[in-house]
Amino acid sequence: MKKESNKKVFIILLLVLLLALAVGYAAFSDTLTITGTANVNGSFDVKFVSANKIGEEGCTGNIIIGNESGSGNVQDDLLTVSVVDLAYPGAGAAFEATIQNVGTIPVKITDVTPTGITGNTNAIKITGLEFFQQTHPTLGANDTCKFSFTVEWDDDVTTLNNSLNGEKMTAGDAFNFGLVVKYEQDTTALNVVPTHTDANAVSNG
Repeated sequence: MKKESNKKVFIILLLVLLLALAVGYAAFSDTLTITGTANVNGSFDVKFVSANKIGEEGCTGNIIIGNESGSGNVQDDLLTVSVVDLAYPGAGAAFEATIQNVGTIPVKITDVTPTGITGNTNAIKITGLEFFQQTHPTLGANDTCKFSFTVEWDDDVTTLNNSLNGEKMTAGDAFNFGLVVKYEQDTTALNVVPTHTDANAVSNG
């Protein structure tokens, strides 16, 4: 009988000990929960906001944002350029334009490219656009980039022909083209190394 009583006491003590260990473990175990929200809500848009002629010699130059169709919706990532009545080699016009990032996501301008060219492309020289191929400027939200360029009859070409029919260009003939801005998301990544500091750390120095 005494042995059975001792056995019961041992079992009870063992249960109490296990319960105490479980409570002790729970007392020193916890989870730090940090809650937060990551919103992906950005806009991605670049456009030309101004365009002007800044000089001309031996021709008439014109530049507008969009196209000349007057259809209502302005294609504001396009410039339409026209140089009329080029009189001699070296004649030409100079223009300036401003690009703006009207979105919230930083962008990298990769190129401003001529498109839809009419006229003898071998005789026409466009200078200044190589800046974008070499530099690729980055624009943050609302940032702008102003640039200038020239369109001229190449000095090395003596006859300016209309490439549409191979005939010499005459009064009223125009060299026309568009300029389209090309851009991509600026992919600069976060460059911060996570660290921690123990307030109770003892310096050995």
